[in-house]
Amino acid sequence: PAVVMKRIRERFINHPDFQPAVIKNVSSACEGLCKWVRAMEVYDRVAKVVAPKRERLREAEGLLDIQMQKLNTKRAELKTLMDRLQALNDEFEEMNNRKKELEDNIEICSQKLIRAEKLISGLGGEKERWTEAARLLGIRYTDLTGDTLLSSGTVAYLGAFTVDYRLQCQQKWLA
Repeated sequence: PAVVMKRIRERFINHPDFQPAVIKNVSSACEGLCKWVRAMEVYDRVAKVVAPKRERLREAEGLLDIQMQKLNTKRAELKTLMDRLQALNDEFEEMNNRKKELEDNIEICSQKLIRAEKLISGLGGEKERWTEAARLLGIRYTDLTGDTLLSSGTVAYLGAFTVDYRLQCQQKWLA
């Protein structure tokens, strides 16, 4: 208690005869008791200095615990946000790859369209040529029966005659 320590300081600690070396000459048991009393006085002084520091330490540790809990909460939030950011980055990368594929596909389709237009424009003249050829073949097909009859008659009946006479006969048959 503080009252006892005050009394010890006033009566014994400052007393010139209350020194372990002096008391040792009187009694070795009292020397140990003197050392113990002096040690208790030093301990009391130190305890009075340390006690407020211990209290501040406890307060600081309490604040540290609170701040560590906040820090852990923020770290958990950060991890959640980092995971979300990573997911978004992965999705962004995937969408960029898809965009590039589509752009490449558009380029390929554009090239095919250009080639198809060139082919169609090149075949445009062919269409006219083939249409004309089909018309002429249609006419020839219509004339085929008559031409066959004329050829057969020429071979069968006019083979022995001269060329001029054959032409005259063919002209009569055509008229």
